[in-house]
Amino acid sequence: MPAPVDFTPAHARARTGTRPAPALHGRRVSPWRPPGWLPARAIRWLGVAFGSLAGSLGAAAQPLSVAAPGFPASFVLDKLSARAAFLAGKAIGDGSLTASKSARELQLLIANTRVALGDAVDDRWDKLAVEPQALLRALDKRAAITPADGADRGRIEDRVVLDVSAALARPPFSDNAPWVRRVEGATHYFRADGSYRLQIETNLPTAGATAYSLSVAGQPAPAEWLQLAPPNRLLLAIPAKALATSFADRTLVHVPIELSAVMPKGSWKFWQSNIRQVNFPFSLALYPRKPLAYVLKEITAPTAVDDKRLVLAKGTPTAVPGCGRPGCVHDQVVCGEVPAGAKPVDTINFRDSQSSDPSGGWTGAVQALPNGFCAIYKQQSPTLARSVSFDIRYNPLAGDRQETERKLRPARGKGGSDAAADADALKFGTAYGTELSPQMQGYELVLTAFTGQSYTANAAAPPSSPLLRVRGPDRGAEAPRLSVSFQPPW
Repeated sequence: MPAPVDFTPAHARARTGTRPAPALHGRRVSPWRPPGWLPARAIRWLGVAFGSLAGSLGAAAQPLSVAAPGFPASFVLDKLSARAAFLAGKAIGDGSLTASKSARELQLLIANTRVALGDAVDDRWDKLAVEPQALLRALDKRAAITPADGADRGRIEDRVVLDVSAALARPPFSDNAPWVRRVEGATHYFRADGSYRLQIETNLPTAGATAYSLSVAGQPAPAEWLQLAPPNRLLLAIPAKALATSFADRTLVHVPIELSAVMPKGSWKFWQSNIRQVNFPFSLALYPRKPLAYVLKEITAPTAVDDKRLVLAKGTPTAVPGCGRPGCVHDQVVCGEVPAGAKPVDTINFRDSQSSDPSGGWTGAVQALPNGFCAIYKQQSPTLARSVSFDIRYNPLAGDRQETERKLRPARGKGGSDAAADADALKFGTAYGTELSPQMQGYELVLTAFTGQSYTANAAAPPSSPLLRVRGPDRGAEAPRLSVSFQPPW
């Protein structure tokens, strides 16, 4: 029989000397392994799985930014966790869903790495095999990336999923080591009732987990919140009331969640515990309670008249048919108007398409109206049709259109009045309303989400997004009313 292969890592042999594989009752058993040793093939796979982050193993010579040689791997992971927390805080300050997702996925990668290394996290990181060193460098490199100013902050319409499957999808890790690789429903908007639902993709059920525990915002969660969905999913339902006070009015919030499970350790060392607890911390992102700032402007024409200016309003031709029989006489009233709010001054340029025919003509009688004049054309021809008109000189309004900012108030439903307080920002799924002046000519509404997205609506065009619902105003009403709501994105 060939001699057994010694799998003892080089640094362990240097400390303790190579020990032969022990024999028990004449049968050779697995070679001796120092405490905290991770199987070599799992270590090799971890380096490959994170290869997309590390680039190439040629980077192994580069130092870590978070620790010098001699520090244990646990210290490196702690520093990387602190860096991920900093990136998450920056994402909150920037209102960036994109950066929030990236930082929270980094946290989930670090948690998976810590669980996969097991007891090896206490070894000096620079004394680990090449592959786990490359893994730590990959995480270090990713943690050093800071979103650039002006980077895309994401869209509130998009569902956010935490997904590290690309790094954790290959065996043997999927068979032998616990992992959590995907969290659906990782971002939620405020709701007054119901529950916030998350779906966690994990191999804990098939890897032999015997017990689960959960903490939300640092507090133990009731067991009924978590349900097993074989073969590889856990369903988490957090009652809305449990997170009611966790939301902020105008900023993102990250709520820490930690999933723990008791797993078989599979150690041959009968004097040690044969179970261990694995922990997978990640974060749930909460939209602001009021995610939409708004500006509503009512547009009205200027009311002051410029007496020093005269403007000509061209008259619209009016058809005057023949009066029908010999000797007939028909008085045709012809009127003209000036723009709303302007002051009519006088009439000028009376026109008649058949001015050479003496059987018709203007009488000279003119009647002043608030917004124009009327004149009388006398038709005496039984058959000759004419086209007649006149112009009006007027004083125009002074200045440009006027814009008045209006405030929306939460509506109280049919038949009820609006709330007394103005809304400083808008919630999803809440109806708002306001009354405009009878003189309004239009409006402009601009909503700005915490991500920087803009949604617009005005009297001349439909809303820029189907999520934005606008009704009114009725221009003929004594008090035109505008109603606004923004539907939940999903």
